[in-house]
Amino acid sequence: MNERDIVFSPRARERLEEIVEYLYGRHLSSEFVLDYIEQFEHWLERLLGTFPESGTLMPEYGEGVRRVVYKKYCFLYRIY
Repeated sequence: MNERDIVFSPRARERLEEIVEYLYGRHLSSEFVLDYIEQFEHWLERLLGTFPESGTLMPEYGEGVRRVVYKKYCFLYRIY
């Protein structure tokens, strides 16, 4: 298994913070929100760390940009 490190861009980190704020705004518990984000990060690390090319190519966003979907959220990434 060829695992890779996943590095979030500043914009991706910002987007994660927006999702956290949205979930808190829906009056969900801190435990739920933190668990949700932790599950997402573990899922993403497993998926992209093991199968980095599994996302759908999205050429309209740039060369080599791919998209994965976690529950109802889409995330774009590029392999370096």
